[in-house]
Amino acid sequence: MKFARIALIAFTAAAGFGVLAAPAPASATDWSWLSNKNYVSCLQLYATGNFQMPAGLSPAQQADYHERGRRFCNRTYYGHD
Repeated sequence: MKFARIALIAFTAAAGFGVLAAPAPASATDWSWLSNKNYVSCLQLYATGNFQMPAGLSPAQQADYHERGRRFCNRTYYGHD
């Protein structure tokens, strides 16, 4: 019984490491957007620009403001959300 349990754990660990070691999709390794300095500046403004928010917002409302800012930057510089 103990051997079967150890074998199951070893198999599960090997399968898990195999999934983690698989190559990432191309979109996950595409860093070309970093060369667009205006886009990156826009993202930084909305990520740290809490001065644009009304006072007293909940964390969920703040996250919504940040998300809307990110989407604005995407529409402005890439034409899509």
